[in-house]
Amino acid sequence: MAEGSPPPNRPGRGSGSLTVHLADELDVYFNEVAHGRPVGFVASPKWKPRADVYETDDELIVQIDIAGMRAEDFSVEVDQGILRIGGERQTRQHGKRHYHAMEVQVGPFERRFRLPVVVDPASIRATYEDGFLEVRLAKQPPRTSGAQSVKVT
Repeated sequence: MAEGSPPPNRPGRGSGSLTVHLADELDVYFNEVAHGRPVGFVASPKWKPRADVYETDDELIVQIDIAGMRAEDFSVEVDQGILRIGGERQTRQHGKRHYHAMEVQVGPFERRFRLPVVVDPASIRATYEDGFLEVRLAKQPPRTSGAQSVKVT
């Protein structure tokens, strides 16, 4: 990271390192002191679980790594070439805890993917097993383009 550049996933807050340092100190205050969150935890309205998107000869497949949920916790839909996967992972916390690190993200999440191939929206299937959500869509044969001719009868 270059001197004075913002940390990853954070917009720039000035050109000098002092400004960035002050912003980090404010983050520590607001996250740790005001909200009881550990240092380095930044709450965001939606987070993005990691995903793999690939295709076989017949299908487009999306796999999302998201442990700690149930099948009914997800919403999956495809509309106008966009696949939207959302849900909310609940905290497993029971009682008050004093965290030393907090890396497992909880709360609402959403992923949107522009589908790279034409699929049959009616073919959508989703399964959740061993901490992975898998969405499968059947590919449609490519539409022929170019000139078409027909015999007049």
